[in-house]
Amino acid sequence: MRTAYECRHTLAYASPSAITPKYPNAASDPRLTKTADKYFTLREKIRDKEFSREPVTNAERDKLATLKQALNDDKHYTPNF
Repeated sequence: MRTAYECRHTLAYASPSAITPKYPNAASDPRLTKTADKYFTLREKIRDKEFSREPVTNAERDKLATLKQALNDDKHYTPNF
């Protein structure tokens, strides 16, 4: 005899058409942001700080490098957290 846990999983995976996504595509998902937008915004912020001779933190430079690597790896969307 199967447990209730096994029955729930059987029902959940039995008909894939019963599971519909909450958002039709990644572009309409409010939990995601385009990586390119974040990259260009941060790059502009760093350039403005450098131009006005304000200090740029290593965290900002590291985040820019991380976003650039994500773009190079074809990760078009990043989560908002």
